[in-house]
Order: sequence, then structure tokens, then C-alpha cells
Amino acid sequence: MAFRPFFLGASLYAVLALSLWGLSLMNVSPGFQPQEGWSAWSAHEIVFGMIQGVVIGFLLTTSRNWTKLSDPTLQSVRLIFITWLSARIAWLWADTPHGLLALLDIATPILAAHSLARTLMAGEQASGEDNQGHNWPFVMVLLVFALAQGLYHFLLYQQSAYVDTLQKIAVLLMMAMVLWISNRALPFFTHVRLSVPLPLLPPRLKVLSMSLTWLLVPCYLLHALLQPLSFSQAAEAVAYLTAAVAALAALSQLNLFRLFYRSGVLSEPMLWSIYSAYLWMLAGLLMLSLSFWYSLPWLHTVLMGLFIMVFSMMARVSMGYTGREVTALPGITLSFWLLQLAGLSRVAANWATHPEPLYLLGIVCLLIPMMIFLRHYLPILLSPRVDGKPF
Repeated sequence: MAFRPFFLGASLYAVLALSLWGLSLMNVSPGFQPQEGWSAWSAHEIVFGMIQGVVIGFLLTTSRNWTKLSDPTLQSVRLIFITWLSARIAWLWADTPHGLLALLDIATPILAAHSLARTLMAGEQASGEDNQGHNWPFVMVLLVFALAQGLYHFLLYQQSAYVDTLQKIAVLLMMAMVLWISNRALPFFTHVRLSVPLPLLPPRLKVLSMSLTWLLVPCYLLHALLQPLSFSQAAEAVAYLTAAVAALAALSQLNLFRLFYRSGVLSEPMLWSIYSAYLWMLAGLLMLSLSFWYSLPWLHTVLMGLFIMVFSMMARVSMGYTGREVTALPGITLSFWLLQLAGLSRVAANWATHPEPLYLLGIVCLLIPMMIFLRHYLPILLSPRVDGKPF
């Protein structure tokens, strides 16, 4: 089961990474330097390390529900996880050959895309019909992440000035994928937990909201490419276009949110935490739409939404995938609140004269939930299902 190694690996790695990042902010050296220094390393690893690992673990596991098959195989999951883990170790050492580092980073999403494609293809063959069309785009998105990793390493050593732009685009890509998954998972989670009917979501609204969210990526890229050039009028026009797309994406996603929200959500920590992560990302989209004229921390707002979402999804689906009742274990509700505080402190740090204390507060408020998660979920993720089923 892919969720077991990836959820555990991502959680343990988050504790290590956050601890090292906190020590570097306090000017306490652990005795080594990661690739490209602490700042570039942390920016890369939060997206391509932890968050990507959780998303891969989730997709490779939930694809079994889509197809009703036992794919992906144990060997496939092991290979993908070993590649992911090797990349994380390689990033921690400054002497890792650049070619090897790039190969490991690119291989992880490619292998995950291949495994997911095989599972979907086997499901269609077993059913005798093309019934996985709505899931095949996930394969394409994983391949786009492989391309983004390749571009990252190329730019890192050829055009380093564009690395920051690529990292922002990677965050927008990850946000689009997570919102896409959430649009499918949140109504179902709400339906199961609150015993309410599944909401009727207008197909056109779903298509519109996700189309705008994905369209934001090329728009932002085009603006970033035009901005340093002398095409000032074109850059300004694209800025207006990107701002409009970001605002419309946020408003259309908010409309979807309104349709699958139910009054009992706030009484269920395993639901409201996921809903809050959704709102963090939408707030980030609105900030992005205004950031062309005002200095707003849209990037960190979106990142905190992603972090809260993957933590909440790990806590929720780990219970369901192991045959347990989906309920908040001791300390998990506190963890959800600490994650909100971490987000507020990290966003507030962008306006502070001396942001270091807020940075450290944010790291502590991320570390405590990860350790609480490991305290409860380490034995859960290492144990068989409690109901005796294989899956």
C-alpha cells in the first residue's frame, strides 16, 4: 500500500527538514550544508519532497479504489519510494553529483506516472470499457512535475535567476492538483462523515473552476518571461490577465466550496481541517490576483494551505485505509489548530520588521503536529488493517 511508506517517509522527513531549517535560522550549524544552501533547499523540499511524496502515496493507493484491482505492485511501490527517499538524502549533501540529483528528482514522478498509468490501463482492460478517462489526467500532471524538475535543475546551473519563478509555478501546479483532488474527495468525505446526500455540483462550474486554476500556470509563466524584457505594454496586459484569472479561479472554487459545505462540518475536526486548507489556498489565489500591484504573501499562503491539506488528508485517509473509524485521535485537533497558527505566523512574518521570531514560531507550530501525527500513526501505518481485509 503506497500510502504507508510515503505518509511515514514524508512525515519523518518533514520533522527532520523543519528541525534543520529552524536550526539554520538560529545560526546553529548541524555541521553540513545541503544542496544550494538552506534557503533554496527548504523551498525545493517542501513542494518536491514532502508534498509531492504524500500526493504520490495517495494517488497510487486510491487508484485501487478506482479500478478495484491490486495494482500497483509491491515492487513498483518499493522502487518509487526508494527513488523518492534517495533524492531526499541526495539533497542533504552538497557534494552529491548534480547529474545524479537531477536523475533522482525526475525519476520519482516519472515512475509514479508509469505505475498509475499501468493501474488505470489494467482497470480498463478488466472492465472491458474505457471508464478511467477522468483519472488519466493525473498521469499527465505527474509527467508535468517530472518536466518541472528537469527544468529546475537546468535553470539551477544555467539560468539561476529563473529558479524562483519556476518554484512559484511548481507551487501553482501542486495547488491545482490538490484542489482537483479536493473537489472530488471533500464532497465524499462530508457525505460519509455527516450522513448527508452527495451535493449536486454543476458540471460546467466544475470544469470552469479547474480550467481557470490550470490556466493560471501558463499565464503566470508568460508574465514572468515578459517582465524582464522591454515589452512593457505586453507584460502589463498579461499581468491584468493573470490577475483576472486568479480572481475568477478563486471565486469559482469558492462557489464549489459553498455547494459542498454542510453545517455540521465545524463540529468534525477531520472535516473542518480539510475545509480550512481549501480556504487557505483560495485566499492565496485572491492575494495573487492583487500581488501585481500590492506586496502580498500569496506564495506562503498557498504553501500553508498545501501543508495543512496534506497533513489533514494523511490523518483522515490513514484511518479509512486501515479499516479504522475516521475520528480525531488525542492531540490531532490541537494539531489542526497549531497548523492554523503556523500559517498566520508565517504570513505575518512577511510584514514584520524582525520576522525571525515569527519564522521560528511557525516552524514550532508545524513540528508539534508532525510529532503528534507520528506518535499515533507510526503504529497504525506499520500494522495490518484492523478488519482483516487485505485492502
